Amino acid sequence: SAVLFSHTNAQAESPYEGGMFEIDIAFPSEYPFKAPKVKFNTQIYHPNIKKDSGEICADVIINNWAPTLNVRFVMNTVKTLLTDPNTDSPLEPEIAELYSSDREKFIANAKAHTAEFAGV
Repeated sequence: SAVLFSHTNAQAESPYEGGMFEIDIAFPSEYPFKAPKVKFNTQIYHPNIKKDSGEICADVIINNWAPTLNVRFVMNTVKTLLTDPNTDSPLEPEIAELYSSDREKFIANAKAHTAEFAGV
């Protein structure tokens, strides 16, 4: 099922601020014993999210999954990923490299991408 997600971050400026992102959450038949699969339907410029498919780094959710967790955990994990990318295991290595080497350019690119694809 698709979820519309608006990213707001009161603690720090985010290049995704105000963007409206559609996220698909697919619940397997083994849920809640198996984590849902999450992907962005809205294109996003991020080191841990594939630009072409919207796939997110599955380890973020799967490695921390327990049957007592729910959609709130999934959404909080996505929000955390947006504010704190993991450049050690990126799905988009070029974006991760830019994030590490030239943060200002990364932020400018992410803001432009958000404006183009997420309706800012």
